[in-house]
Amino acid sequence: MTSDPISTPHHFATARGAAMLALLIGSLCWVSISYTRQVGGLSNLWMASGVLTGVLLTTQRSRWNVYIVAALAGNLAVRILLGDAPPIASILAATSTFDAAAVAFLVRHFVGDVANTSKITSIAKTATAASLAACAASALCAALAGMIFLGHEFFAPFATWFAVHSIGMVIFATLTVVARLEGKLVFGRRGKRTELFLLIGLVAATSLGVFAQSRYPLLFLIMPILLLASFRHRFSGFVLGTTVVCIIAMIATISGNGPTMLSADATPAERTFVLQLFIAAACALTLPIAVVLTHRRWLEHRLSSSESDYRMLAEYSRDMVVRIDSEGNRKFVSPAASEILGWNLDEMREERWDLVHPDDRSKLMVAMAKLRVEGGSATIDYRVQHRDGHFVWIEAQARLVPSSDPGQPPDIIYSGRDISRRIKAEQDLARNQRRLRAIADNTPAMVIQINTEERYTFANAYAGQTLGMHPSALIGRSLKEIADPKVYEEIKPYIDAALRGESVAYESQRDYAGEQRYFQCTYIPDRAPTGEVVGFYGMVFDVTKLKRAEHQLTQLARHDALTGLANRLQFNERVTLAAARRQRTPSPIALLYLDIDRFKEINDTMGHAAGDAILVAFAERLRGSVRETDLVARLGGDEFVVLVEELDSSAVAETIARNLIASLADGIDVNGTNVTVTTSIGIAFRDGAIASGDELIKLADDALYAAKAAGRNTYRVAI
Repeated sequence: MTSDPISTPHHFATARGAAMLALLIGSLCWVSISYTRQVGGLSNLWMASGVLTGVLLTTQRSRWNVYIVAALAGNLAVRILLGDAPPIASILAATSTFDAAAVAFLVRHFVGDVANTSKITSIAKTATAASLAACAASALCAALAGMIFLGHEFFAPFATWFAVHSIGMVIFATLTVVARLEGKLVFGRRGKRTELFLLIGLVAATSLGVFAQSRYPLLFLIMPILLLASFRHRFSGFVLGTTVVCIIAMIATISGNGPTMLSADATPAERTFVLQLFIAAACALTLPIAVVLTHRRWLEHRLSSSESDYRMLAEYSRDMVVRIDSEGNRKFVSPAASEILGWNLDEMREERWDLVHPDDRSKLMVAMAKLRVEGGSATIDYRVQHRDGHFVWIEAQARLVPSSDPGQPPDIIYSGRDISRRIKAEQDLARNQRRLRAIADNTPAMVIQINTEERYTFANAYAGQTLGMHPSALIGRSLKEIADPKVYEEIKPYIDAALRGESVAYESQRDYAGEQRYFQCTYIPDRAPTGEVVGFYGMVFDVTKLKRAEHQLTQLARHDALTGLANRLQFNERVTLAAARRQRTPSPIALLYLDIDRFKEINDTMGHAAGDAILVAFAERLRGSVRETDLVARLGGDEFVVLVEELDSSAVAETIARNLIASLADGIDVNGTNVTVTTSIGIAFRDGAIASGDELIKLADDALYAAKAAGRNTYRVAI
């Protein structure tokens, strides 16, 4: 089996650490047990649990199982070597290891990282509670095991186990944690080590003096020196001082010296209990001081760091930072104020309401007064005069904060930034929006903006006028809701195309307000900066007048203005097409070529107005003499033609000629005068293909001359 080259060093370090921990725990157990079991020995401290707890709290959780097993093995091995039976040795070793693991687990679970000095108070409280609970549980198990396997009583072993484990946990867990986290700093920081050693020496000397005699109850003399060591050096003073006191007290007590020997009738157990109470009291007095002072040092460091960061931010920020007390005095003005407004800092520290724009002065005063009454924060925009005379727009973020002078009303602190460019941009934007709105509202077209939900987000005045509602009433409503269902169905494909990102242009014709209207529509996709289509813009022009003008122009281009008949252009197109069709499919065709007999004389004698009236009346009678499918055209002057298709023989054309001649028999009324009008008609007929329209026209023209030669008011046919 091959090993993982990355994980191997980790496993090796874990195994080496576990072996060293097993050796250390075993050694500490050997010392404590041997010391307790010797003649006159005392059960005063159990160091192994405290050391194991400290190691676990400063070790990765992934290594805990290995370290706990190693500590258990070292504890068990020592107990068996010292003569304990395997069953009781196993129970006591497991119980002793349990309380350490339980304390470490509870502290890590409820507090987390013990290296975080911001949680030192919480760590101390949790660790104390966990130690008392875990040691009580382990003492209960140990006392019960002693009763069952060794026949011991319950209370004395329980109290002894609880006391020695609790005190050992407090002292040696703290010592181990501090030693592992700070290394050599457990013996004091540079520059303070001499003082620490002197204080610990003084603690040792005082302890030796107190425990060297057995006549006076002088244990209290140790407390002031021990408190001083904890006060000056926090955990280092607490751990080292308490450890020295414990060692001296235990050695002296075993030797039969010390204040615990004042009562000659006291049993060794009672003396041990008194000594444990003394050590517990020493821990109870000095540990809180170490905890509180460590937390205070962290708070001071945090406050100092915060103040330093704040001042650096304030001095190097591009925003000006100002602190104003309740009297209006500026207690602090950052250098940015001078850069923004041009005034030097001494001038800015004065109360300068005269620099505030007159239109903004009352607004600013009211906002400041309201902030002082209601607290919280406020955002204020106002103008301040620059040193060179122009006004600068300032956006101030103001907040009420406690005064730096205890007992004084709160201060106002605000950060202000130059927003002149933003204000100008907003004003320019508003001006452009008004301009664009004016342009859009006066554009003779519907200008709209539609989002992806097909709802109006913009509509100009013309759109509102066309749709019969105010433009603002359209905003938020859907196209489907506003448009007629048939209209919506018609425009829906174009809407979908625009929302897919396509530009769309189309024309629409529909009945609107009782008349036929024409609309020209253009849809342009509205894209976000990312390119995503978020809607479309629409422009809808009413081109009804234009379409009508186009129709009129078309009418004028292809119809005679006087009579309304087809003109020469339209006739030439039709006759050319007719000739082309007969090239492909020969079929009968006829052309009637006619004019008004002696029309020039009528014009000369009665005038052009009368002549025009006769031409119009003649055209009407000619139109009434033909079929709907026949083309009637005026070529110019009094010349007219009739193109006849879909006929079987020349008889159809001759019938048209006879009907026209007959319709003119009653004459034409011109301003109350009946004018006799006759016509000569030439008919060209072809039953098959023809070369061109000109061929048909020439044939009809020849027939017309034949009719005139025959005396007029008649027709002739040329085949």
